[in-house]
Amino acid sequence: MKIRKITEEEIAVYRKDGAVYLPNLLDQDGIDRLLESADDQQRKRGDYYSELAEGARFTEERFIYDKVPVMKEYVEDSGLAELAGRAMGSEKIRILFDHLFICEPNTPVDHYWHQDISYWPIEGDQVCSIWLPLTDCTVESSALQIVKNSDNEGVYPIRAFGDGDMGEEAESNYNAAAIPEYHKDMDKYDILAQAMEAGDGLLFNGKVMHSSMGNHSKDQRRVAYSIRWIGDDVVWHPRPAFQSEALTPEGNLKPGDPFVGEKFPVLWEQA
Repeated sequence: MKIRKITEEEIAVYRKDGAVYLPNLLDQDGIDRLLESADDQQRKRGDYYSELAEGARFTEERFIYDKVPVMKEYVEDSGLAELAGRAMGSEKIRILFDHLFICEPNTPVDHYWHQDISYWPIEGDQVCSIWLPLTDCTVESSALQIVKNSDNEGVYPIRAFGDGDMGEEAESNYNAAAIPEYHKDMDKYDILAQAMEAGDGLLFNGKVMHSSMGNHSKDQRRVAYSIRWIGDDVVWHPRPAFQSEALTPEGNLKPGDPFVGEKFPVLWEQA
């Protein structure tokens, strides 16, 4: 299973906007194999499975790939890590984790604008995700919407997803610096929002603001598989309400130490 190479033009767009659309990233055979594995994994419901809407209408699961051969092949052997490394200009690329999302038809949710890095115990500019829909999707059926250049706005405090509770400190910090409601003033912001076919990709920086509005389609489910990557400049940076052992490296790191560890292997290195 191999993805296509990223072009120099696409790298330039990523570095300018913090995000870039990558059409035809993976072929149909790879899409079919990943989608079958995604459906199988949803039925198994592993340790890091959670529901973002009632009745398992919108689910997520993390830290899957090392247990699922097809996903392991995609993560380790497809060329994703090289793509991330070339785009970010990093000498080495580590995987942070993988993330599966399944949103069924008729599952509308409120816009939830957020930056991924605000939920992770890291700091650095060389942080990105490669988001791959395994089904066709439109903005109506939960395609991502990305605010271009928002990676230059700093990192906003976190708030809980869904009905989660991140604690009083995190809630207070969020309320003091609430994230703009970008969808209420679309003309003011440069937002990347478009229909995507299965196998297209979105590459975006971990500090870029993004969201979806759930799945308003009557018959189109949305399945997406996102791989999170980190580069040379990423350091250990615990954040308020962060409690995930799965994202805690081995050893006793101090804030500012390089983010390294066996759980986050180097999957590509500049020759």
